Amino acid sequence: MEANLEAMAGSNPVPDDGVSVHAGFPNPAADRRKWGVKLSLDFNQLLVKRPSSTFVFRIVGHRYADHGIFDGDIAVVDRALPPRDSDVVIRWLEQGFELKRFRQLENPNEAWGVVTAVVHQYER
Repeated sequence: MEANLEAMAGSNPVPDDGVSVHAGFPNPAADRRKWGVKLSLDFNQLLVKRPSSTFVFRIVGHRYADHGIFDGDIAVVDRALPPRDSDVVIRWLEQGFELKRFRQLENPNEAWGVVTAVVHQYER
């Protein structure tokens, strides 16, 4: 197993974000033995840049399915991030939160937070 991991790391470097796909069961101790391949993933580290201003929401509805956001998905929202025209944001209405494209808001101050990631459950 050690030779396979070294060869894999030498011939096909792991991306900077540490994300990789393995075809088989990797050695769970590999990231502790300094082989240069980090196998563990921490979703907080990958998806949350500012913990004190980050919230998660469960998406309900199919309105943004054409944007890849589906019913039951989890949206990661950062309140400290300034929104841009192309961003999907969450805004607060009297009946609750709603997803909206930032450029479609009548009042830019309606943006409660910017959607920075969406976790989608893969189903066959």
